[in-house]
Amino acid sequence: MVSSHAPAETGSYSLRLDLVELETFIAIVESGSFSLAAVRMHVSQPSVTARVQRLEARLRTKLLRRTTRNVEPTKDGVRLYEESILALQGLHKLVRKFDTLADRGGHRIVVAATPMIAATTLPSIIHAYKQRYTDVRIQLLDLQYREVIEQVQSGGADLAVIALDEDSTKLRFQTLADEELVLVMPANHPLTSLKEVTLEKVLQYPMMILDRYTSLMATIEEECRKRNLPVKPLSEATQLNTLLGMIDAGNGITFLPRSMAQANARHTRATLHVKDVRLTRRYGIVIAKKGEPSSAAQSFISYLHQEYANTLAAQ
Repeated sequence: MVSSHAPAETGSYSLRLDLVELETFIAIVESGSFSLAAVRMHVSQPSVTARVQRLEARLRTKLLRRTTRNVEPTKDGVRLYEESILALQGLHKLVRKFDTLADRGGHRIVVAATPMIAATTLPSIIHAYKQRYTDVRIQLLDLQYREVIEQVQSGGADLAVIALDEDSTKLRFQTLADEELVLVMPANHPLTSLKEVTLEKVLQYPMMILDRYTSLMATIEEECRKRNLPVKPLSEATQLNTLLGMIDAGNGITFLPRSMAQANARHTRATLHVKDVRLTRRYGIVIAKKGEPSSAAQSFISYLHQEYANTLAAQ
């Protein structure tokens, strides 16, 4: 509970605000959606709704209103959001200072990664590294892409392992491995009956893609221009689960990294290699440009350079 007490001579007053409820409210305001906030907070949408209702009941005011397209804060909601951001920034800064003081006697590394990398490639690498360096503690943050970037920029993470989809003046990127992208579609899709699948054949069908795959979009457009093929707009999805759900329902086909396609394989889905074009996704280490990683983080970075490509290929 977040609480505040006035001096004894003026009486006392407890805020009695739940920090999780406050963070959930912030997630809704920033995403404009209860469902997106649920994904960000790793809880169900009913849990998000219940948290907001408790917060509104405690403050005795309406904080959010639904429009035809999204969710927006009320006037009181805007005031709470602005004050909460300032308060939580100070709290996070203080917590990081406490962490720094606590870690002076040991070696702690905070690594941020997007969910698929955090669940598939990194666990075995971290386990092997800790077997070799038993005095090192590694905290793995499983976050959405934008949150990973924010953690590195703010200093909340020593490094991140991601496929970087943007240029940044605040970040440095070190390549670890390139991975082939494969075509994913329903198992009964017409393309599965072909002996060879070409890009021209692929583009005859509706294509969906994760919205952060900007480099892939650019590559497909360039390949179309080279072959004098029409450049068709690609439908986008923000979350992998949403994308796969749309594919399963017959709304289109998609490109995914091989390891991601394998981790989400089902008997109702098929994966195919496209013969005449090589599409890849580049994974690497992201660190802040300002300052240098700790000696422990630098050691782990070196280990990632040695092991990441082999671990990815073995999946």
